Amino acid sequence: MRRSKHAQLAPFFKDILPQWQDDIPELSSLLQAEKFVKGEHLVNDWGDLYLIAEGLFGKYEKTCPVRYALAGESLMIPNQKHNYRFVALSDCLTFRTSFRQLEEINAHNPKVFYLYAHLKDQQLRYLDYRHKLLSLHNQDKYDFVFDHYPDLLAHITQKELAQFMGISMELLRRMMRDREY
Repeated sequence: MRRSKHAQLAPFFKDILPQWQDDIPELSSLLQAEKFVKGEHLVNDWGDLYLIAEGLFGKYEKTCPVRYALAGESLMIPNQKHNYRFVALSDCLTFRTSFRQLEEINAHNPKVFYLYAHLKDQQLRYLDYRHKLLSLHNQDKYDFVFDHYPDLLAHITQKELAQFMGISMELLRRMMRDREY
């Protein structure tokens, strides 16, 4: 059974603005559902906001993975020139809006700014994740990644995982072999 749009959006806003549907009633109609199949790229328009309801996305700078985004997380496309590409690593369902549309609502409902500011803070925490990962001792990186992304290897290659973790393929294979016992 398919959940309603409200039920799919509620997890994104419940901790930020529990009465979001009453406080910003136009928000639900502003967020348009978009489905992506594995391998498909996001449109990548500056300032777009994607709320990931189902699936997994990868964010790449050229060919280097810099972030993975799971269901329940948001992706904000930078509002300036960038070298990122965003790829669906599984079949995905998102809800999309633009920064411009949020600005239009904010002109008569300042609670949108509050909501957007919190989503932007969450985005910064997601970005800090990889910085933290790269600063860890190599032996701690494997658990750090798989605590957050338990099924990641079902969607990416070992080579990509090693690149994301900032370690060699040899070290990754050794870590994986050690965990088999």
